[in-house]
Amino acid sequence: MTPDRRPFLTDFSLRRRFNVEVLWNVGSLGVLAVAGIALNLVIAATRGPDALGVFNQVYALYIMLSQLAVGGLHFSVLKSVSHNPDDRGRCGDQAVAALLLAAALAALVCGAAWLLRDAAARLLDSPAVRTGLALAIPGLFFFSVNKVLLNVLNGLRRMKAYAVFQALRFVFLLAAVLALLAAKSPSDSLAFSLTAAEALLFLLLAGYLHLRVLSLRITRRASAWFREHASYGIRGFLSGFLSEMNTRVDVLMLGWFSADDVVGIYSFAAILAEGFAQLPVVVRRNVDPILGRCFAENDLARIEQTAPRVRNATWLLMTPVSAAAVAAYPLLPRLLANQPDFAASWPVFAILMAGILLNSGYRPFLGLLLQGGRPGMNTLLIAAVGGGNAVLNVLLIPPLGMHGAAAATAAAYLLEIALLLTLAKRLFGVSLWRPAARRPNPAEPPPARS
Repeated sequence: MTPDRRPFLTDFSLRRRFNVEVLWNVGSLGVLAVAGIALNLVIAATRGPDALGVFNQVYALYIMLSQLAVGGLHFSVLKSVSHNPDDRGRCGDQAVAALLLAAALAALVCGAAWLLRDAAARLLDSPAVRTGLALAIPGLFFFSVNKVLLNVLNGLRRMKAYAVFQALRFVFLLAAVLALLAAKSPSDSLAFSLTAAEALLFLLLAGYLHLRVLSLRITRRASAWFREHASYGIRGFLSGFLSEMNTRVDVLMLGWFSADDVVGIYSFAAILAEGFAQLPVVVRRNVDPILGRCFAENDLARIEQTAPRVRNATWLLMTPVSAAAVAAYPLLPRLLANQPDFAASWPVFAILMAGILLNSGYRPFLGLLLQGGRPGMNTLLIAAVGGGNAVLNVLLIPPLGMHGAAAATAAAYLLEIALLLTLAKRLFGVSLWRPAARRPNPAEPPPARS
């Protein structure tokens, strides 16, 4: 029987499932956004811009180190599981192999981070960063294994569960910060919330996966996947690290050039903008496993035919959301009656949102190179974007301050689009801009001649 080759979003049942999954993850993002805004508002209102600057500098380092700790293994398990999701025994072995490798690597990175915490504080000229980083380091271990577990859910298309656990991460983080503030903990100890949130998430996530989805028992069969995961991770781990660096390089570069209070004012806007940047990432999480299936079936025409629909729908969503966010943003600093300095971050937010809006149409397909088995090229793409972002920050921050950091980051979003379109066409012959005339699929028999 010839497989159904219609674009996956034109089949009613598949389109309905895709839309439901996207809605669940949009709801999860809504929870994440509310918790993230509340987190920044609470720290800013109770401890001021200095404390917020320290927390977000530690958080930036934490997120970047977490990508080294997971080593690209979350990308590998997403790819392997999504290619054959119905064989749960095989998927369980793949998950366990990735977890064991991630745990070993995370332990090494945690040790290195502990030894380098003084150097990080000196680089950012902030002694408080040393204390915050030391308290956050244990969370790196749990963050690493949680990334693997979440991507197992993603690869199996258990998107409702994925959405719930993603939302819980920030709910736990906000709850931990509130508990520390209620206990009148020092400002530089607020970063301990990162460790507490990830440890609790790990207990719930690992339990759910093992009891409800697939077995996480260590077997001899799991060892067969060590080599494949390690190979894929080595080729792709830098893309995760550099991708996260791209979202944090502005905060870190500004911390290098400026004082903690300036970083706090900037990061107030940057963290909120990053929350809106997660909307197209929600779509990507639902597109990634479908891309994996398309590559497994050698059916690239489905990707090409669907890309314009996804792009236009994402732009249709993001345009009014972005406009409303920029218009409403001045209300947030007014909530901080004792901290009027945060009002200066409105132009920063507007610049960042402009870059996010333009980028949003293509971000759902940013996993194309990974799902297509080209993690090395994906790393080069992210490295080029990150390098451009860093160079622009160095050039623009000295004359323009926080506005220069925002402009540099917005420009990096546009560079990402250009590189993704170019590589998709050259490596796979796939046009994400507009579908070409329908090409024959190798899996289909040639049309009969009359």
